[in-house]
Amino acid sequence: MTLATRAVRGAFYVLVGSYANLAIGFVYTIIMARLLAPEHFGVFALAQFFVTLLDARGKLGLDYAFVHRQPTTEQLVATHWVLQMSAAIITVLLVAIATFGVGAWGYPAATAPLMLALAGALMLEAAGTTARAALEKELVFARSTVVITASLFISYLLAIVLAFAGFTHWALAAQFATNALLSTLGFWWAFRRLGARVILGFNFDRALARWLLRFGATLALGSFATIVLLQFDNFLVGTFVGAAALGYYTQAYKVAQWPTGLVTHIVSRAALPTYAKIQNDLPRLAKAFEMTLWLILTLATPIALAIFVAAPDFLILIYGERWLPSALLLRFLIGYSLLRPLLDDTGALFVALGQPRRVTMVLVTQALALVVAATPLTFAWNAAGTAIGVGVAFIIGIALTYSFVARTIPIRLARVFAPTIVAALGSGGVYFLLTRAFDLNALPLLMRVAVKGGFAAAMFGALVLVLERRAFFERVNYVRQLLFARR
Repeated sequence: MTLATRAVRGAFYVLVGSYANLAIGFVYTIIMARLLAPEHFGVFALAQFFVTLLDARGKLGLDYAFVHRQPTTEQLVATHWVLQMSAAIITVLLVAIATFGVGAWGYPAATAPLMLALAGALMLEAAGTTARAALEKELVFARSTVVITASLFISYLLAIVLAFAGFTHWALAAQFATNALLSTLGFWWAFRRLGARVILGFNFDRALARWLLRFGATLALGSFATIVLLQFDNFLVGTFVGAAALGYYTQAYKVAQWPTGLVTHIVSRAALPTYAKIQNDLPRLAKAFEMTLWLILTLATPIALAIFVAAPDFLILIYGERWLPSALLLRFLIGYSLLRPLLDDTGALFVALGQPRRVTMVLVTQALALVVAATPLTFAWNAAGTAIGVGVAFIIGIALTYSFVARTIPIRLARVFAPTIVAALGSGGVYFLLTRAFDLNALPLLMRVAVKGGFAAAMFGALVLVLERRAFFERVNYVRQLLFARR
C-alpha cells in the first residue's frame, strides 16, 4: 500500500471517528447544558485553566519528538513513556502546591479540589500517550479511532448519570477522568494487537531521553504560549467578569469549535505523520499540504457560516433560552473555528520538517497579542471584548505562519485561499439580501435554524463549484482513488 493511500485511508478513519465523536458530543453537550447551570461550567473551566498552566508534560513536546524520530524502537517507546509519567508526577505536585494560592485568592471553593482531580486524570492520560503516538506515527488510525470514540461514549454516559444525580461540576470532572482511563487501556490494547513487544521499564535509554528532551525543548516555549493562547481568555473572563459569564463563554467556545471538530483531528493526527514520512521530498510535501489545506477550508467554512447566521436561534434550540447570552460571543468566536486548523496544519508541517522554532515563534507572537489585546478589551466590554481579542491573536498568527510556509515549500497559497474567501463573502452578501426580502424570523424555531444555516452553507458550496469546478472535482477524484485503491 502506498504512503498516499495509507494517509488518505487514515484521514478517512479519523473523519468517520470525528463524525461519531461530534454526534455523541453534540448530544452530551445539549443534555449537560440543560442539567447544569452556567456557573458550574465556569468553575470547571477555571480549574482546567490552572491545571493546564501547570501541566509539565504538555510543555515538553515529547509526542512531536516521538513522531519525528524514525524508526519506532522498543527503546524509543520505553524512554518516551518514562518521561511522560515523570512529567505527569511533577504536574500533580505543582498543582497540589498551587491549590493553596487559588484558595487564598478568593476563587470559588470547588476550584482547588477540582484542580487536584484533573491533575490525577492527566496522569492516567499520560500513561497511554506513548501507545497512541506509536499507533498514529505509523498511520494506524482505525484502532485508535475506535478507542477514542468508545472511551468518549462511556465517559459521557457516566457524566450524564452523575449530573442527573446532582453532582454538578463533579460530573464534568468524572467524564474527563473516565475518558483518560479508558483511552489509556484501549491504546495499549491496540498497540499490543499490532504485535509490538512492550517492556517499558528496562529499555530506558538515557541518551535517547536527552535527545527527546532537547527536541521537545525547542517546542517548550511554544507549548506554554499555546496554553496562554487557548486558556488565558478563560482566566480573564472567570477572574474579572465572573464564573457565570465564563460558563456562557465556554459554551459559546465549544459550539464555535464544532465546525473544526471534523477537521482539526484530521490535521493533528493524520497530517503530522504523513508530512514526516515525506519530509525530504518537497514536491510531494507541497501537494500533501495543499490537499490538507483545501480539505480544511472546504469542510469547515460552510459549517461555520451556517452557525454564524443562525447563532441565536441555534442556541435556543439546543440549549434553551437561558443560554441566549452566548449568541453574541459565538458569532465573535466562530472565526476561531476556521483559523485554528489552518495553524494546526502549518504546525504539523514545521515539526515534520524539523523546524519547531517557527512554530514557537508563531505561538509566542499570538500569545503576546492575546494578552495585550484581550486584557483591555475585557475590562472595556467584558466577555465580548475577550472574544474580540482572541480573533486579533489568531489573525496575526495566520499572517505570520503562512509567510513562513510560502518561503518553505513550493505552493501557491492564493490558488487555495481565494475561492474560499470569495465564496464566503458572496454567500454572506446573498444571505443579507435574502433577509431583507423575507422575514425569516417569522418561521418556527427549527425551520428558522434549518433555513438560515442551510441557505448559507448551500450558497457557499454553489459559489465554490462555480469558481473552481474543475479543480474541485479533480481533488475529490484523487482522494477517491487513494481511498479505494487496492492494497
